[in-house]
Amino acid sequence: MAITLDLSHLPLVLTRFDGEQSLDEVEQYIGRMSEVHALRQPYISIIWLRRYARGPAHTDRIGRWIKDTEEAARQYCLGAAMISQSTGFRFALAAIFLIRPMPCPYLVCGTWSEAIAYACGQAGKAGVPLPELASPWPGLD
Repeated sequence: MAITLDLSHLPLVLTRFDGEQSLDEVEQYIGRMSEVHALRQPYISIIWLRRYARGPAHTDRIGRWIKDTEEAARQYCLGAAMISQSTGFRFALAAIFLIRPMPCPYLVCGTWSEAIAYACGQAGKAGVPLPELASPWPGLD
């Protein structure tokens, strides 16, 4: 699978995009994230964008999903840390979010250390305990 979603550390939701995701995989991911929203509990996402599909169909579908779940994300997502090791992609993503901000607090960063520090900070502000966790992804600090 080019998208893995790990819910075993809730309230920490770990997602890795690694490869050319099919639209079916994107739909499966959206379905699993719907389960997270259905819990109606605060959560924090860490997303590693290692390799990802960039086609217009993928972008459109993810964009529609973000719009459709905006209220749930605003209500339950304490923060999202998006990791990309590409400086150019981080810049582009940050620029997009200036135009169309995410419905939850977010950080675009380059390392696991930055992402987990952000997640712990957001969880601390809300009084939500997070498990101690080293990077679950080989090759990412």
